[in-house]
This record gives sequence, C-alpha cells and structure tokens, in this order.
Amino acid sequence: MDYLYRMSIQAVQYDKGAYVGQKVQERHFGPIITTETVFPEGLSSDWHYHSNPHFSHILSGGSREIRPGSAQVQGAGAGLYYYPGIAHQNVDYRPGTRIFNIELEPAFFDQYGSLIPGESLMLGNHRPINTSGLLKILKEHYLHDTESGIAIAQLCLGLVQDHAPAEKLYPEWTEKIREVLNDQWDAPLTLTQLAEHLSLHPVTISRYFTRYFTCTLGEYRRRVKVERALPMVREGRLSLTEIAYSCGFADQAHFTRTFQHITGLLPKQYKHL
Repeated sequence: MDYLYRMSIQAVQYDKGAYVGQKVQERHFGPIITTETVFPEGLSSDWHYHSNPHFSHILSGGSREIRPGSAQVQGAGAGLYYYPGIAHQNVDYRPGTRIFNIELEPAFFDQYGSLIPGESLMLGNHRPINTSGLLKILKEHYLHDTESGIAIAQLCLGLVQDHAPAEKLYPEWTEKIREVLNDQWDAPLTLTQLAEHLSLHPVTISRYFTRYFTCTLGEYRRRVKVERALPMVREGRLSLTEIAYSCGFADQAHFTRTFQHITGLLPKQYKHL
C-alpha cells in the first residue's frame, strides 16, 4: 500500500535519522535511534515520507499534519506513528515546537523477530500510543546511563508488540474492543456491557484480553485516561486536581500514582521535560 502514497504525491524521502526539524540531540542504541528535534515558528514542510518506522511524541508546540485522507492539528502531548513510505506534510509549526522521536531500523525487527506496526496505526486515531512505553523510553533517553541501552531495547520491543498488526496476529474482535474502549473512555463500563456491545461472551473477553493486550481491561482503561491527560499536563492551564477529575480519576493522588505507574514519570516531571 505504501508505494501508492509515494506515487500519487511528489514526496521527499527522509532516510535514517532525518527529520524536518533541526536535531538538537541524537542517540544510537544499536538499531534504535532516539532524537530530539526543534522547529522554527511558521515552518511548513514539503510532502515527505520516512524510510524507517518511527514513533514521535510532541513535547511542546505542534503543527497541522496532513496525512492520506485526513488533516489534524497535533499539539503538545500527542503521540504519533509513522509507517515507512506513507507521505505526509506538516504546516504552520507553532512557537517552541519540540518533538521526541524513536526510529527503528530493519535490523531491530530482524533481531527480535517482530513485525512492523501496520499503516492502520498511522492512519487511524483510536489507539493509545504514548502510554505503552513511549514515555518510559523518553525517560531513558534523558537518563542515558550504562543501562539505558538494554532498557530501551526492552521498552521498544514492548511498544512494537503492543501495536503489532491486528490483521495478522489478533482475532477480529480485538480491534472492535480497541474502538469501544477508546471511544467510551470516560463512560462507566462493565465486562457484561462490553460483551453485549460486541456480541461476545464475557468469558471470552476475560480469558483472552490479557493475551492480546498484555494488560488487564482495567489497566488498558487507565492507559487511555492517562493518554487523554497528557496534553492537559503539557499545556499547564489546569491544575493537576482539575485534570484528574476531567479524566475520570478519583482525585489528584490517584491520578499521580496511575500516571507514574504507566509512564515512569510524575506529572510534574513530564510537564517540565
């Protein structure tokens, strides 16, 4: 599918380690490249595509990103995925835009026998990306001690496995569950209600959910809530207590504990990165 996007749009190819912005820090951990980039206000890129898959996390600022079939304003706290070969364009970068990237070379997938996350993760908008290890990788990037290499390798493998192509590894109902859990993230939901909504038996969900999602239903729901909180924390307009209530947590303490458990960072640490 990716070659169709390249042929239909005259796009620039970005090879290993190349991005639109200016690199201020780049680190190599074997076939994993972590990069921090900054962008001048008002910059608009050419249509371009990347030769390697990568994940990005917007630390500040943002832009309007045009992808095949969609255009969205991507702001601070957003987690993004880029499938190799799919052309896209970024326009009107905001002041102070700063982005963290994790690029995975082909040797990574060969070494661990993993599949590249599919293009549906780039073109869809219903899966949490940040909270499945991305921010823990960011923390290791900044820590950068003698153990960061092995830690980042493990975290990247988990990140990729969390987003493995559903059409190859997972039954069809798992994708439907993703949609329900992300669309109804702020609504009370019981196992029975979820099963009825999907025309499945509760035992089927209970028995197999952890196998396919590597976490419990409760943990997945918490991830989604933290995902929703990330932009609010980066923007800094609301207090942590206000963010906690807005995202369905019992109180600030509950939010802080959950945030740290999932991301490896306290909300205040993440805000000031």
